[in-house]
Amino acid sequence: MEKDLVHFLSNVSLFKKADQSVLNHLAEKTVFSSYDAGQTIIHKGEIGDVMYIIFSGSLKVHDGDHQVAELKKGDFFGELSLLDSEPRSMSVTALDPAVLGSLSRTHFYEVLHEFPEITSDIIAVLNKRLRNQNEVLIGEFKTREAKLTDLVDKRTKELALKNQELEMAMEELKKSQQQLIQSEKLASLGQLTAGIAHEIKNPLNFVNNFSQLSVDLFEELKEARTDEDRAEIMAYLETNIAKINQHGKQADSIVKNMLEHTRSGTGTKQATNINQLCQEYLHLAYYSMQGNNPGFDCEIIRELGNEIPELNVVSKDIAKVLLNIFNNAFYSVHHKRKMETENFKPVVSLVTETVNGHINIKIHDNGTGIPETIKDKIFQPFFTTKPAGQGTGLGLSLSYDIIHASNGKITVESTEGKGAGFIVTLPLN
Repeated sequence: MEKDLVHFLSNVSLFKKADQSVLNHLAEKTVFSSYDAGQTIIHKGEIGDVMYIIFSGSLKVHDGDHQVAELKKGDFFGELSLLDSEPRSMSVTALDPAVLGSLSRTHFYEVLHEFPEITSDIIAVLNKRLRNQNEVLIGEFKTREAKLTDLVDKRTKELALKNQELEMAMEELKKSQQQLIQSEKLASLGQLTAGIAHEIKNPLNFVNNFSQLSVDLFEELKEARTDEDRAEIMAYLETNIAKINQHGKQADSIVKNMLEHTRSGTGTKQATNINQLCQEYLHLAYYSMQGNNPGFDCEIIRELGNEIPELNVVSKDIAKVLLNIFNNAFYSVHHKRKMETENFKPVVSLVTETVNGHINIKIHDNGTGIPETIKDKIFQPFFTTKPAGQGTGLGLSLSYDIIHASNGKITVESTEGKGAGFIVTLPLN
């Protein structure tokens, strides 16, 4: 057995130039060990003082899951630990059952001490081996660098494509958002128009009725035979013309007041009577609901502060906020009225007050209320609880932006099934 071992060692590159006496000494100091497949012989990072010679089997040199090299019968590893005490640079694991011979640092130095003439030969072999390993590692690094460069290029192209897709998606989203905002504006315009139409309906009816009556009186005047009859008809005509003028001016005033807050402009701030603005848009929202839902009725409670000063605001923007909240309030009580019995009586209230340098506008209803689970979502763009086609989900979001742009705030308080209240707070000038 020892003769076979000496012969084996003579074929190991590290000891090829050693003479018989050196090989015999090495054979005496070599310790044999068996390893199962998958068993790790040395671990990266550990301190070692033993080199190994493979007598049978195969092993892999690896860094984690990355295999660097494969070793077979006659190869050796761990030789640097004989020269220094640095941590192992790689791990070595058996690929299949293996038999290894090990030589400790102590025994290695004994050999060098006893046979110093082989030192230069061993150093030359180790130096050549280190150079080969460096070339292998450099080649490995270049290969990995090339693969990494290709991967980076591929990922960069993929990201560029994804960015292009995202930009296209953002453009589509912006278009959709603009369309929805336009839909919200058109919906508000439709509600406003319905309210204005209802407001001026009565004075226009008077104008039409008195105009027709006056036409009939003119026919009677043509046929009058006495001065007394003509004087009486003329008196009626004078009264009718005065009433036509009165109700025509009333309709004109309504239209001017409404459009004052809704016509497009530069968004310039102006002194605004908050109580008047609130009442105008409360009426508009109410008449709009009546126009779209015949038979709708609701009790309206007003508690307007007597000393509410004018505010320097963009009145048409504040009007949009008020109209949106009033519309929601009337929608809520109407929806609850359809679900509940005849005993339910819809109520919407408006309160204005000055508190600590601010004006509070409180709008409450006794409708369906807002569930606790969605309270934090109602000011988010595109969020709505209304059926498809009845709401864009932008009304409260736009209202929130308008009020915050005016340095104010808008808050909600609600109990599901019992109603909701919105409080708009605006700072005094």
